[in-house]
Amino acid sequence: MIDEKKIIRVDAKTFQDALGELAATMVQKVFREGAQHIAGPSYIGEDVAVMLRYGASVYNLLNYLNADERRKEDCYWHVRYGVTAMSLVRALIDCLYNVTAILENPVEKGPAYRRSGLKKTLDDLEEDSLRYAGQPEMQQYFAQRRQPVENLLRGCGFTLAEVTSLQKHEMWPTFGMYIGKMQPGGVLTRNQEFLKTFAHQEWRQYSALSHGAYEAFIGTLGHVPVGAYYMNDFFPHEQRQGLEESYDLFLSAHLARSAAVLLCMVTEIQAYCRFDGANINERICRVWDALKPLPEAGELYDGRYAELMKERGIRP
Repeated sequence: MIDEKKIIRVDAKTFQDALGELAATMVQKVFREGAQHIAGPSYIGEDVAVMLRYGASVYNLLNYLNADERRKEDCYWHVRYGVTAMSLVRALIDCLYNVTAILENPVEKGPAYRRSGLKKTLDDLEEDSLRYAGQPEMQQYFAQRRQPVENLLRGCGFTLAEVTSLQKHEMWPTFGMYIGKMQPGGVLTRNQEFLKTFAHQEWRQYSALSHGAYEAFIGTLGHVPVGAYYMNDFFPHEQRQGLEESYDLFLSAHLARSAAVLLCMVTEIQAYCRFDGANINERICRVWDALKPLPEAGELYDGRYAELMKERGIRP
């Protein structure tokens, strides 16, 4: 049983809309002004803006799916839909990783991020083209798909040979590869140490759920096994209501975590770019102050952002 005295309650009104609006402001700032603040090609700011908007869209979607009027008034809404959507928190973590990794060294890592994506796209098209060899209409289709990719590649200042010759070790690393790669001297960077926080169980289970792994269904991500939400119609009738009611606690925890990861991304960008106007610093501080009483948000704040925000002038 959950000890009600240990439950920390934070009013979503203190951060939910404020964070969504802050993220929307930051997307505009990065897209329009990023080239003035981020070293390297101008497209780096565009890529960061896309990832931030994607992250904000995940956050807004989770809030949209779980709005009170939807949960209580839509007869087609089911608890398991809300549980399933929480796997998207993993996408937020990946966006945070990509943004922080690029901002470590934009001149080098910004182009590396694009080159890797272009290489994968061209390889996929080539693989499919070979699969349908001898079918002229399919070959024409793949040629039409390939041309815009090559045009984009050249528009970024790359050559076709430069991209297609990339070796496996030169490709953009996955989150797991990045945090596990030791640096000279057998140490990890400050960013790697920070991101390892998201490899701990309470965060790692989002990945397990997105992969349909067994440990996701027997794991909790809350105070009951996640699998129970998918199989509640097989439970005795007297237990089903309690399971449905437990979703409120589940929802509170995971919406707050999604907010914390999105706020991390916004803070990282502002710490690097130091945008003026729109009261960005003050708004970041207000949302952190609202969220940090929650254990996971507080750990992130104390472990990285309290110091970073002071170093970069976000918090006086």
